[in-house]
Amino acid sequence: MSDRRLVWDLPALAGALWRCRVRLIALHVAVIALAIATVLVLPRWYVSSVTLVPAPGDGLALDFGGLPSALPGASLNLGGPTPQDQLAMVVGSRAVADSLVTRFDLVRRWDLERREQAREQLGRVTTVTTPKQGQLVVAVEARDPAFARDLAGAYASFAASESNRLATSLAAQRRVYLETRLTELEVEIASASARVRAFEEHNGAVSLPDQARETMEAGAQLQAQAALLETELAAARRYFTDISPQVQALRDRIDELRRQTSRIAQSGGTLRIKGLDLPALKQQYVALSREQASLTAVSELLRRFYEQARVEEANPVPSFSVLDAAELPERHARPKRGLTVILAVFLCAAFSTAWVQLAEWGLLPARAARVLDPAGSTDRRAA
Repeated sequence: MSDRRLVWDLPALAGALWRCRVRLIALHVAVIALAIATVLVLPRWYVSSVTLVPAPGDGLALDFGGLPSALPGASLNLGGPTPQDQLAMVVGSRAVADSLVTRFDLVRRWDLERREQAREQLGRVTTVTTPKQGQLVVAVEARDPAFARDLAGAYASFAASESNRLATSLAAQRRVYLETRLTELEVEIASASARVRAFEEHNGAVSLPDQARETMEAGAQLQAQAALLETELAAARRYFTDISPQVQALRDRIDELRRQTSRIAQSGGTLRIKGLDLPALKQQYVALSREQASLTAVSELLRRFYEQARVEEANPVPSFSVLDAAELPERHARPKRGLTVILAVFLCAAFSTAWVQLAEWGLLPARAARVLDPAGSTDRRAA
């Protein structure tokens, strides 16, 4: 057999297809009927989805924009997971899955043996997507449209419960830490006030220049920011390791604030004189007053966050809102009837065309070649 016989001859192929058109039409009709019967017999699956919009997360982000500090508008943002990612972790958590398994009795509903199997099956029928717009879409697939709607809606309900529980736990931890720190600050402020009073009584009242007062206020604000960062560093160590980027960023920020505090004391700045240039008496008074002012500023700042933590613990703010509630699906998601029939017809056409072409090349046995084109195979044998 030469290679020339294997060249595609479109006119010859068209003629062969025309000769066996009756059997080809019958074959395609049979394939269409079989495909329609198959898609009608296959179970229908329905998809219902709920769209959630996460609220802006605070995480370990601090904003000093409301403080009259020496660093106007200074802020610290440690990055980390976005609110969208945090919400996705809550939705995909085992706590939410177990709540759904219990609420709908999925072990019995799906005829399984263990809750672990129900969680795995729940994960297979659930799809969580995070579009670039920032929302979170939870889609659930089920054979019963009402069950798909109820399951998608329950995802939003149980995710809200878990988010509130986590927010309450975090606020409680912050409140306990701040309570301890505020108690310590009260003792330190009382001790600093006693030292200032004793100094003034022993040496008489000292009137500081405006530059010295500016130096004290700037140093107090820097130390207040450093103390607040130390508070957040203690909270961050509960969730991150010492070598994590979040903890390292806090440490670097605290070191920078301390360097700025030291620079103000040694070299001063605009409208500030160097602390070393003050007379010895004033320098001692500045140190005592600065300590008192720093402790007072830290106490006021931490008390504000303490009250905020108490409010969040008593009434946690929802971490997301429902943009699109789950609805009863009106049409099934799969099987795709039209697409299935079209694909079956396309494959049948491609297969039958290839079969006829192979028969034209003589690469099929005689019995196989007579399946679609009995006359053409007889002519080829005679030739």
